[in-house]
Amino acid sequence: MGIFGRKRTSVGLDLGSGYLKLAEVDHSGDCPEVVKVAVSPIPEGSVVEGEVVRPDRVAQSVRRLLDDAGIGNRKVVTALGGHDIFVKQLEMSGVQQSDAHEHIRKKAERHIPFEVGGVELDFQVLPSRDSDAPMRVLLVAAKKERVEARLSLLEAAGVGVDLLDAEAFALANGLCHNYPSVSDGVVALVNIGREATNIVILEDGIPALIRDLPMGLRRFGDLLRRVYATPDELVEEALLGRCQLDGLERAMHTGADVVAVGIERTTAFLGTQGAAGGVGRVFVSGGGACLRGVARVLAHRLKVETRVANPFERVPAAAGVRNRRVLAEASPLFFQSIGLALRCG
Repeated sequence: MGIFGRKRTSVGLDLGSGYLKLAEVDHSGDCPEVVKVAVSPIPEGSVVEGEVVRPDRVAQSVRRLLDDAGIGNRKVVTALGGHDIFVKQLEMSGVQQSDAHEHIRKKAERHIPFEVGGVELDFQVLPSRDSDAPMRVLLVAAKKERVEARLSLLEAAGVGVDLLDAEAFALANGLCHNYPSVSDGVVALVNIGREATNIVILEDGIPALIRDLPMGLRRFGDLLRRVYATPDELVEEALLGRCQLDGLERAMHTGADVVAVGIERTTAFLGTQGAAGGVGRVFVSGGGACLRGVARVLAHRLKVETRVANPFERVPAAAGVRNRRVLAEASPLFFQSIGLALRCG
């Protein structure tokens, strides 16, 4: 939520459970352009259920990834998510924007599920269409220990931080930039990762609710191995969208049911908060969006227009960018890293 001057390039680093992904975006032209992308697996056992348990290994991997990609800018935009971040919209009546910080901190104590003394708080006043309406504020709280741990990991990798963001904001930023029409109405962004699926409900382009489901690509793979006795090498190829297996369609339907229920419950709660109407569209991103047919299966379950989110829809890749094959096969994998890089444009 920081305010930064216009920079020539920025680097978004997405530290996931299975892969490190980065994107360097050049902001010097008429529109932002991706000039470098890179991806590498995280050493097995280094990240467990979204928590970095071997920061030394991850730091080495980050350093190697930036070296291999030829990234000269050693300051990145990265993010925290999952249980380390709490995001909530608040309404505040009779409060001037100049006095908001003091009032928000007091109100935050009644809402955030963490000890207030142990968190970093930030907020952003949201635009209002009605001047007489209460002031709306987007509150963010992050555990200090997690913030310090992430900064320490990157310092060990020889990397500085331009901005430490919330994953949901980076995803929303990438979606709004590539699909400006999402700034009107209620849409869902479903980011399917290795260990979990993040559901971000946007109302008029602003994150209104965020939910994490313990359902990711690993569960798809486990199902294929256990139920359909699929060899490991074929499972990985299928998860990368490179081949089609007999059991994959049924595994996707199982996963789609879990994700659909999560979306339905989240939007039902959103409805109790005064949001008008239900979800009009669904976008799918992350490694799970590389699965062939995942958007079709989810659309069938939800009965809502669903499509794979393309991070290059309005952020083109430069002509000389390396890893063209990766971009062609797995572009949704870079949705968050590009969203992060766009935050400092």
